[in-house]
Amino acid sequence: YLRRLEKLGFAGVVLVAKGDEPLLAEGFGLADRERGLRWSPGTVSDIGSITKQFTGAAILKLEEDERLSVSDPITKYFDGVPADKSSITLHQLLSHSSGLSDPDIGDFEAVPLDEFVRQVFARPLLFAPGKGYTYSNANFSLLGAIIEKLSGSSYEAFLRRRLFLPNAMY
Repeated sequence: YLRRLEKLGFAGVVLVAKGDEPLLAEGFGLADRERGLRWSPGTVSDIGSITKQFTGAAILKLEEDERLSVSDPITKYFDGVPADKSSITLHQLLSHSSGLSDPDIGDFEAVPLDEFVRQVFARPLLFAPGKGYTYSNANFSLLGAIIEKLSGSSYEAFLRRRLFLPNAMY
């Protein structure tokens, strides 16, 4: 199966364990195409966008707690939302249908939240909210800010307390 994925252009590491005992730890495909280096269980890399699924689950936990509704407009959580963006809902943030685009900020650049929000809201919409789809990290950054605001804790602490520990994810 891994070789078929590799032939399709996929690459990465697979780790399967039972309890603390690894059953399979194998890399497949190239980790560095320029140098021809293959993936291995010891390859260090970025994790990609795996936090979005946890952000979505955290938002739904807050909805279960009746702290929010995914149909809420973002104006309920952010001040100074421009008129053209005032109808954006949490559902549209979750489904990349808000029309928002990412600001010109590097992935590893530390920016205060209020400045990040200002830059997101200053950008023109790519389409009217709910009328299209475009992948945007800004959607999930705004959702992360809402999680912190409503939970009174950091994003990481909320996920640990409400998602990871109750599900034995250590």
